[in-house]
Amino acid sequence: MYKKILIPVDGSSKSLIAARHGAELASRFGSSVTLIHIIPVLPLDLRGMVINKFRAEAKELLKKVARDLERFNISIDLKVKSGKTADCICRVARKYQYDLIVIGSRGLSEVKGYLLGSVSNAVTMHAPCPVLIIR
Repeated sequence: MYKKILIPVDGSSKSLIAARHGAELASRFGSSVTLIHIIPVLPLDLRGMVINKFRAEAKELLKKVARDLERFNISIDLKVKSGKTADCICRVARKYQYDLIVIGSRGLSEVKGYLLGSVSNAVTMHAPCPVLIIR
């Protein structure tokens, strides 16, 4: 049913709960999981100075979450991408043909989400596959 599950992780408690839920589904269905962290688009004058720091922090976050999910005995891939969060998640899901996206209902940018529309809403509207939103 779900062979490939994509789980966006931003370090928020909601995304960690979503990661655990997605891993549990993966263990039941024999699925593989990809944890993805999206680095936001940076102004050109800042990219060179901080992008490597952001990438290193993103990789550490994903490794930490992957360690937390080891108990589920599933295959876990890690991806770091940069761009507009919802667009990037949907693009990766489409390109690599994921069967399911498991995402937290609100991440680190909760206030911004209320004003601009949340990432989970945007992913739900544009994803090429089913989206499971974890509250």
